[in-house]
Amino acid sequence: FHAQFYFPVDKESGNTIPLSQKGTKFLILTGCIIHEIKIPKIESVFRNIKHKYFQSSDIEVKSNFLRYANPDLKESSPLKLNDREKYDDFEAEMTKFLKNIPVTLYSVVIDKKAYWQQYPSQNPYDIAYVFLIERFQKYLEKEKGYGIAIIDPREGQVEKHFIGLELDRIHNKLRWDPEEFWSKCPNIIERLLFSTSDKTVGIQLADLYCYPVFHVFEYDKKGSEYWRFKELSLTKLYKQAGVLEGFGLKFFPDKTKKDLRFFEA
Repeated sequence: FHAQFYFPVDKESGNTIPLSQKGTKFLILTGCIIHEIKIPKIESVFRNIKHKYFQSSDIEVKSNFLRYANPDLKESSPLKLNDREKYDDFEAEMTKFLKNIPVTLYSVVIDKKAYWQQYPSQNPYDIAYVFLIERFQKYLEKEKGYGIAIIDPREGQVEKHFIGLELDRIHNKLRWDPEEFWSKCPNIIERLLFSTSDKTVGIQLADLYCYPVFHVFEYDKKGSEYWRFKELSLTKLYKQAGVLEGFGLKFFPDKTKKDLRFFEA
């Protein structure tokens, strides 16, 4: 089989702004694996939901657009609905859709302060991307398949080509040049592909699953305390023999895990 691995790089999943400049505490990179044979049906159902509520099948649905579509909230959204009952119906339908579609998630959580204490000159996106691609490779080996990686590399005000070129360089080294810090990833084919979220259903889905992961870490919550994480993201994160940590969820550096409620017994 062939699979596609989608990554959003979005302000809703943290940023690389220093904490002293009011950056987020954590950077989250989440990848969403969809088998190519499943994509047409998933896209068709998603388009039907969009058309039902917005009379357009081509609009973009992202996590903050969905949350702020609620007419009771003052925040703006391109999807703002003016009837609360219709918003509740839309959210319920999206929740059912995200629960039911056959996708697999991997998420990497970088504690920026701890990371920069060890690697003060490095971009945390780089190590997060390495961790994710290594996990995608293991997934493809286990499933005896091949896959491509597709990313929307626009982070806030960072120029698209800047972050994209660096990630593509790392991506290509992972495929062809094993080093001390990573293994070769031969089941991942092609260079890193770029696409904007508004044009790519898989990136929109990855964004919808990514924000709940960011939320529980940035606001120091247990997984059970945020329903979108508990009901949506957690159910799709990859687990090996029932174990999430280290497999579907990678936290780095390890030393600050003990301070977070998410990891409390």
